Amino acid sequence: MKCVICKTGEIRPAMVQAEIKIGCDRLLVPVEAETCPQCGESYYAAEALQYLERVREDFARRVITPASIGKVYQVS
Repeated sequence: MKCVICKTGEIRPAMVQAEIKIGCDRLLVPVEAETCPQCGESYYAAEALQYLERVREDFARRVITPASIGKVYQVS
């Protein structure tokens, strides 16, 4: 199937790092998706989206506390 964004790439299954934004926090969640190698657009199955929503809810309720991989600083 051709990518609907760039119209040139052929989408294929891949493991991607989905980014979930919660306030100032960002979660990187590995998940299976269909991805375009040309533009990088990812298409998620319903099951993957449900999983990402569960992770988001668990993080918001502090059920999970993933390891930090860095820090962001802001200069005022």
